[in-house]
Amino acid sequence: MFALCLVLALSAVGLSPAAASPDDEVAGRLAQNIPYPPASRAPARHLSLPPLAPEIARFDPALFLEDRQRLTRALADLRDRLQTAIRPAPTEIDLLLDLAALHLSQRMLPEARSFLHAVPDAKGGLSAGSPQLAPTQAGRAAALGAALDGFGASPGLAPEGWADAPLFDALHHVAAGNFDAARPLLPKAAAVLRGYPVALSDAALPPLLMAAIESGAWDVARDLATRLAPREDKGPSSAYRYLLGRAAALGGDLVAAFDNHALAAAGTDVWAQRSRLALIDIGRTTGTLQTDDARQLLQQTRALWTGDALGLATLQRIAGLELAERRDLPALDALADIIRLHPDTREAEAAVRQAHAMIAAIYERGLAGDIPLAEMVSAHRAIARDYRFDQMFPPLAEAFADLLAESGASGLAAAEYAALRAQIDAQESPVEDPGPADVAAMAAQDLASDRLRLKHAAALQQGGRLSEAEALLAEPVTAADPLLQDRYNFLRAALFAATDRPADVLTTRMVAPSDAYRRLRAEAAFELGEWDVAREAYELLLRRLGPGMQAEDRINLLLATFRSGDPDRLRELTRSFPELGDRWAALAEGLTAEAPDVLPLRDASARQRVEKADNALRMLQSVGSSAMP
Repeated sequence: MFALCLVLALSAVGLSPAAASPDDEVAGRLAQNIPYPPASRAPARHLSLPPLAPEIARFDPALFLEDRQRLTRALADLRDRLQTAIRPAPTEIDLLLDLAALHLSQRMLPEARSFLHAVPDAKGGLSAGSPQLAPTQAGRAAALGAALDGFGASPGLAPEGWADAPLFDALHHVAAGNFDAARPLLPKAAAVLRGYPVALSDAALPPLLMAAIESGAWDVARDLATRLAPREDKGPSSAYRYLLGRAAALGGDLVAAFDNHALAAAGTDVWAQRSRLALIDIGRTTGTLQTDDARQLLQQTRALWTGDALGLATLQRIAGLELAERRDLPALDALADIIRLHPDTREAEAAVRQAHAMIAAIYERGLAGDIPLAEMVSAHRAIARDYRFDQMFPPLAEAFADLLAESGASGLAAAEYAALRAQIDAQESPVEDPGPADVAAMAAQDLASDRLRLKHAAALQQGGRLSEAEALLAEPVTAADPLLQDRYNFLRAALFAATDRPADVLTTRMVAPSDAYRRLRAEAAFELGEWDVAREAYELLLRRLGPGMQAEDRINLLLATFRSGDPDRLRELTRSFPELGDRWAALAEGLTAEAPDVLPLRDASARQRVEKADNALRMLQSVGSSAMP
């Protein structure tokens, strides 16, 4: 009944090819019509390959254990009698070939290959002139080897001139997703397969039938469908149910397609997985499956099947669903799995390009302030889980850490700088006899490590974690970069200033000092009472900043000038400050008042000058923390 339904469904369709699959490991590749790398045909050999059916059909499947025991016992007895010098004997080779054929007839491919590899020259290079194999034995070995390759995960083209070649060439084209190339081979392939044991025909029928359906070879499809129909000893397989559903879908009967795929989806093989995906596709196409339900089903399907091309198809569907819903982070998670689980594929390359574009767009928006900082922190952490070691990630992460530092999130910034620096340092490896390229690479690595170390130290200082910052600044910068050297010395000066070590501040030097560094040195000199040094530093700041000079710095300049004993410059400074108020006028009068010309100095006059100067100093101290008028 199932066969009749399938035959009727096949008669009603004539659509373009879609995806198919040859066996458990490679079938999923066809879900996205993903070809294997092109295979080259096995070279013609100077020997005759016999048809495989007589070789493998002579064994009764019900007597497999008895046949294996008989052959292995005969092989062991023979080896006990043979001398090492004359081995392998022709009879021993025949027994090994018999054991290989026996296991192949049961589709026990690894076991069959192990016996075949025990045959001299069976691993390759067989020829009629082999000194250890008779021509008949060489032909048997070559046929068995070609069959093992054909029934494997990546079937290649069979040797030319072999009677069974149409079957294995068809399987090769099906595995590559090239159904049109398989179509002319299908009639002969079906005929060859008729003589094979059930274990092999059951494995080859589904991909051949899929090729017939997708290429429109309906006559062959009817024959294959009849042979694939359930038997008395075996109910309908997942493959049969899937193909029935596929034929119904091509004929437009989505209800029948859904019913058959639902039955097939209960299985555990590749065809069951294909049916699970087909159910989701039908639901999405007809609009009967909501997005949240589709997402949940895809995640469940993903957990049931991973690793091969069908797992890749599942991940692609998940990524496509999330992209359609504009859920960037879940989509990036699916793309990361494609890249990780399916490297060196075209799909992985496309996933890398797509992920890079999405990540760049997220950080561009985040750095521009279009994404709230809290949301951007969460997005950054989610991206880092999968893409931290991607080559595009470190520059974006460093720019984001800079934004965190500028926003006052010094702790988060410090943690990110530390992680980036650890990642760079972990890549360091000693190189013996380095060439110019190695030297340049190491210099670039040192530069990046030093830059991140200084940013890390600055973030720690910003957050008040001074002891940790000092530990990072204990070692000098190794990169030969003047800007980094100056940055290192500035951070050290700032650290010394923050920890009340003004003398240490004055020991630092910058090649191109910044105004902030000049201010640190001026404050340190002022605190130490080195008035001439402080005055010179503040005078330089005044020349550079002009009216933009801070009130506190102007006051310190006045005090340093007063302490250094230059009343003319002091008077000039007080007059140069704009809009002097009453307090500044009194200050100027107190600091710049000249001594009487009459000598000797009277006690009253001396006391008056001291009192005025003292009042002026107190006034300076009182206004030091306020803004300039």
